[in-house]
Amino acid sequence: MNNTAKIITGVVAGAAAGALTGILLAPDSGKNTRKKIVDGTNELVDNLKEEVEEKTGVAKEKYNHSLEQAANSTKNGVDKAKEKLSLS
Repeated sequence: MNNTAKIITGVVAGAAAGALTGILLAPDSGKNTRKKIVDGTNELVDNLKEEVEEKTGVAKEKYNHSLEQAANSTKNGVDKAKEKLSLS
């Protein structure tokens, strides 16, 4: 996990812990507190899903770029080998 991902994970976890602490310590009825916790949890899950989708997209792009580079490198090697064989 790179530093950016660690920082984002820490910020999200800290915000969730702070929000949960605030909700639990705030004077409110049990029904409202449970609703706030559910809403906060759903928001956190949505944020995490977005983050995972974004990181997955970046990883796929890097993977595809690496595959493309490897394919081009292999093709260039094959072309050079053919050229050398035809010159011999």
